[in-house]
Amino acid sequence: MISIAHRLQTAHDADRVAVMEAGRMVELGPHAELSAVDGPYAALRRSWNGA
Repeated sequence: MISIAHRLQTAHDADRVAVMEAGRMVELGPHAELSAVDGPYAALRRSWNGA
């Protein structure tokens, strides 16, 4: 199933997360991996958590 989410909690629960920017997929992987690298997904998490 493919789910389009705007809430990071929904993405957190997914098996794999695809991060899109300007119509292109810029990251793909599980939440833990994407959170561990300094990419767009990690930046979204920091901004969501007020960091």
